[in-house]
Amino acid sequence: MDLDKNNQRQVVVTGLGIVSPLESGHGVDAFWKAALAGRNTVAPAGIIDTEPYVTHAVAEIKGSFASEAGKDRLYERRWQAFIEHAFAEAVADSGVALKAGDGQRAGIVLGTVLAGVAAGEKLWRSGGTELPVGYRLSSGATQLAKDYGIKGPVLTISNACASGTDAIGMAARYIVAGRADLMIAGGGDALSEFAFSGFSSLGALTKDLVRPFDKDRSGLALGEGAAFLVIESKTSAKARGACIYAEVAGYSSAADANHMTGPDRDGRGLASAIGKALKEAGLARVDYISAHGTGTPFNDQMETLAIKTAFPDSAFDIPVSSIKSMIGHSFGAAGAIEAVTCIKAMETSSVPPTVNLETDDPACDLDYVKGQAREVSVDSVLSLSAGFGGQNAALVFTRAD
Repeated sequence: MDLDKNNQRQVVVTGLGIVSPLESGHGVDAFWKAALAGRNTVAPAGIIDTEPYVTHAVAEIKGSFASEAGKDRLYERRWQAFIEHAFAEAVADSGVALKAGDGQRAGIVLGTVLAGVAAGEKLWRSGGTELPVGYRLSSGATQLAKDYGIKGPVLTISNACASGTDAIGMAARYIVAGRADLMIAGGGDALSEFAFSGFSSLGALTKDLVRPFDKDRSGLALGEGAAFLVIESKTSAKARGACIYAEVAGYSSAADANHMTGPDRDGRGLASAIGKALKEAGLARVDYISAHGTGTPFNDQMETLAIKTAFPDSAFDIPVSSIKSMIGHSFGAAGAIEAVTCIKAMETSSVPPTVNLETDDPACDLDYVKGQAREVSVDSVLSLSAGFGGQNAALVFTRAD
């Protein structure tokens, strides 16, 4: 659905919440400090047994999420813990107080790929037959709605690794259409042996580090986490005196209709999503791109081509970086974490580096913010996602007036 920018409600971001391997639940500021420092979190797995596999590297959340009341946190409950933590942080950051009766005009959109698959693993190993409540894809969003008394639209999007980006974009659509005044949108997923074994069988996993856009890149590392944005109409935000981080200026999605796992090699689907999101935002270029940047051979080359197609006159002038070089690929959380990355880049006029990028690839020849963070004036940003099955999504954020 394309929108007429001159005839739509403005949508703004007023709250951020995150939990990722970079800060393990210590908040957005801790995340951003570690991201700008280029801290690598990919290491041998602890939460899952990778001994039977040829690869062992993951990016897992430790610290406050490794234990609860002195005991190991249940493996199958980590996903719920992640989304609850990030959601609560975003709501608190926004300063919104959801009172009785307010919930009719508020909603949730959650992106997830795996949801409670770890609970399903436990059931399978035990030989049980009754599916646990937490196994359902929708269980996370419905529990959050119950906890906060949110009675507006509550959706779960499972659109491969574009899920978190699509969740934010679709939530913005509800506000533009006047069907809600406030939405909490984002994504979350947790590591599981089910997911690890699947990606291992595809030969998609790196044996050591994630090297997006590097000539010697060898694959992705699985990660985990959650992130949420509180988004609302600009009118609503101003009425309650909220701090406005950014405007959600454009969003689009487009499918490759090409292959079950591999992307369209020419990046036509992603380029289409970018072009439509830019058109909606009324922009010809942006100041920073948070790339999908998985570190897999075909994705990075495809994404480079898509950016060149979408920005024929300025692609080589735009800083591009991949946070996945530090935290791996967190499935449904990825796009939401990258949305937080984009907004913090605007807020601090700094963009994070692509770490582990050492050997230039002639096929990946853009400005990938190699090695260390960079100070740069950022008034507009583009966040990209490209999932299995050719699910592409693009979000444009701009500095709020």
